[in-house]
Amino acid sequence: MVPDADPSDRLAETRRAIERDANELRARAGGARATMLTALGGILEIRQILSAVMPRRRPAPPRGDGAGPPLDL
Repeated sequence: MVPDADPSDRLAETRRAIERDANELRARAGGARATMLTALGGILEIRQILSAVMPRRRPAPPRGDGAGPPLDL
């Protein structure tokens, strides 16, 4: 900015700078949002693959007296 510039010119220049910065921040936020959605999509794809490949855990068999695992005699 020029020190001897008209105050209305300085105000207009400041507004343009603020608008330029706001547009840059919006663009960065959009890029970050797209990156995050891509990562989430990848995580969901991995989860689907793993759920198809890995068996689900079965609950432990009930214990006889609650003291330990059942004994096979």
